[in-house]
Amino acid sequence: MGQPICKACGQPIAGRFLTALDATWHPEHFLCAACKRPITDARFTPHQGRPYHQDCYAREIAQHCVYCGKPLLGMYRMDYWGNAFCQEHENAYPACDFCGRLILPQDQERGAEVVRCRVCRASAIETVEEARPLFKQLIQWVGAQGLRYHQLPLSLELCTKAKLRHYLHENGPTHSLGATMSVSYTQEGQALRSEVSGVAVLQGLPALVFESVVVHELGHVWLVVQGVPRAEAWREEGFCEVLSYRYLRSRDTAESRFRAENMERNPDPIYGEGFRRIQALIERKGFARFIEELEHSKRWQ
Repeated sequence: MGQPICKACGQPIAGRFLTALDATWHPEHFLCAACKRPITDARFTPHQGRPYHQDCYAREIAQHCVYCGKPLLGMYRMDYWGNAFCQEHENAYPACDFCGRLILPQDQERGAEVVRCRVCRASAIETVEEARPLFKQLIQWVGAQGLRYHQLPLSLELCTKAKLRHYLHENGPTHSLGATMSVSYTQEGQALRSEVSGVAVLQGLPALVFESVVVHELGHVWLVVQGVPRAEAWREEGFCEVLSYRYLRSRDTAESRFRAENMERNPDPIYGEGFRRIQALIERKGFARFIEELEHSKRWQ
């Protein structure tokens, strides 16, 4: 069969040789691609067709955990953002309520009403002064989608979860991040009209989350202003989620895509299933036609 040829030097091998990586080698020529020293035992790690000492591979090539810095040589996890981390951290650290990133102990907030990572905390809307310019822009964006408010003055409030529960008339824990503040007038048990005064949003939300919540609530505002009768929760919440979804898709950032994809997968029977059912209806009719029909007929199709 002839003499084997060393892959490294291209010369025939007269004596001992190694077989590895589908090739033959002079023992002294089977070198680690990182440190250039011979690999003298059977333990090595291949990468892109080249051999590495296991220590060299761990140091030079392997991904490292973003939380503890250790090389990831076995089982590991990766989040939506491409952050790879040791499997054991998944249950050891809390996940951010908004982006899913794990939060190290030194970054965890005490007494906060939501669990926020450093990234989401950096853009958080903490004051009404920060929120008002965004609120104005969002009203303009919703108006550009064909939803008009007839110059209705709307207030904006940043509040605690307790205040949100009050506005939503909920007694237990709430997962809601916003509420539409309105008053309904009745006579002899019959609804006469509703008036909207503004929107309340949980304080401290990351900017993009704040924006998507405001757009959702502006959907509720429009339904009240147009006098659309109350319907099943999935219809109203589904419509408002579709409006928020359209806003997120229009932003076209990694963060907005993350939130939009979560909406698509949401298993909730009201917010998730309602979104998918209204979205399917809008895809058949077109958004402008759907809005026009709802505005004029006051009926959910």
